[in-house]
Amino acid sequence: MIERLGKYRIDSVLGKGAMGVVYKAYDPLIARTVALKTIRKELFSEGQQAELIGRFKNEAQAAGRLNHANIVTVYDYGEDNESAYIAMEFVDGAGLDTLMKQARPTPLAHMTAWMGDLLLALEYAHSRGVVHRDIKPANLLLAGSAHVKVGDFGIARMESSTLTQTGSMVGTPSYMSPEQFRGDPVDGRADVFSAGIVLYQMLTGVRPFVGSATVVMQQILNDEPTPPSALLPALGRGFDDVVARAMAKSPSARFPSARAFLDALMAAARSGGGADPDATTLGSGARTVATGGVSSSGAVVTNGADTLTPWKVESFPELESVLSRQIGPMARLLLRKAGSKADSMDELCELLLQHIPSQHGRSQFWEAVELLKKKLAANGTGCGNAASGSRSRPPTAIASTATQSAIRPAEPVDDAYAERVALRLTRFIGPIARVVARRAARQTGDRAEFLQLLAVQIESTAERSHFLAEAGAD
Repeated sequence: MIERLGKYRIDSVLGKGAMGVVYKAYDPLIARTVALKTIRKELFSEGQQAELIGRFKNEAQAAGRLNHANIVTVYDYGEDNESAYIAMEFVDGAGLDTLMKQARPTPLAHMTAWMGDLLLALEYAHSRGVVHRDIKPANLLLAGSAHVKVGDFGIARMESSTLTQTGSMVGTPSYMSPEQFRGDPVDGRADVFSAGIVLYQMLTGVRPFVGSATVVMQQILNDEPTPPSALLPALGRGFDDVVARAMAKSPSARFPSARAFLDALMAAARSGGGADPDATTLGSGARTVATGGVSSSGAVVTNGADTLTPWKVESFPELESVLSRQIGPMARLLLRKAGSKADSMDELCELLLQHIPSQHGRSQFWEAVELLKKKLAANGTGCGNAASGSRSRPPTAIASTATQSAIRPAEPVDDAYAERVALRLTRFIGPIARVVARRAARQTGDRAEFLQLLAVQIESTAERSHFLAEAGAD
């Protein structure tokens, strides 16, 4: 292993491929750990070098113009006689391909959070003229904070680039759009198609198109995949429509943007989870405040439905994304209701913390809120009533004794147990309880985790504790 490359000290090998090596390295000038992606020039002829180095520079230029929480940051590009290299953010995590288990669906709370991060990243990249063109689980890194970061812009197309344009077929076959196979011009809707395949795989545990590269190409160009509900009836048909539109053969029939895809996905998740169908009012209002107006007090009015002060308008989309990682699609509904009662970020945070069942989850949520507060302070928005905005540590007594005592040591979840618990849950959330219980039983075989997956569907903290106490005695 080499010891240095440019100014970077090489510490270890993170991975190897046909073209080069990815190292964990250290920048001594600013004391920062980086991932150093390299291409070894000696492995290729002069003609191949020109093309590959061109793509490599394209990756640095494409990702280097993007600054987003869900995109791997590129810091530097360099070359020497033997190598070309890109220094980028070191993500201490794993690719989603290692976390998505074959033939087993991804838990819905994880699916909504991960897809939300991916689609927000794509919306941002597309708005800046960058199309990724190789969206797949291996290029989606799950950071230690549980955020997805999109990496590997090696074949991205920029509006100003002529490197990989019409007539070239690039991408990973199982995740490529029809227009990529045909070598047609692409725009952001090609990434929407690939993201649709990722969603299908998360929902069902299998890819919609399988086989050799030739077989996959024929399927993507000509065949409609089996609807997710046909593989897993408990999903319901709401996700079928989202997947079908995302993976439409014609770009004009797909979602026009990653943002539209995300909104449709979240609506389907809320419907499938039995949430209030009116729970979209706040979330969509916070993203479309331009259609409303500003009151004399400075509050933003969204079509007369809700009144949001500027700090709420700025923070709610990010808060929803952070909260959904802990409790799934109920996040938007709970944020809407808690937001109507809170006059400051800290007040809102304390109301929301009551709905996060684990201490670890509450700590993660609080840390994310602290970062958001700093951002709001930096841009002058503020965090609401200053009198309640000075708390510097999370409340420690959120979890009730009843909740904690209801959690037993690991025990298996059999059909009889799941049915008994589903009957108890019906008293709190209605007939959807059986669907929720079946879905949770597929996600875990541990009773403690099973109960927590069910409990987050109950809005009231007191009722949630009551349910856990009763169910834990079964």
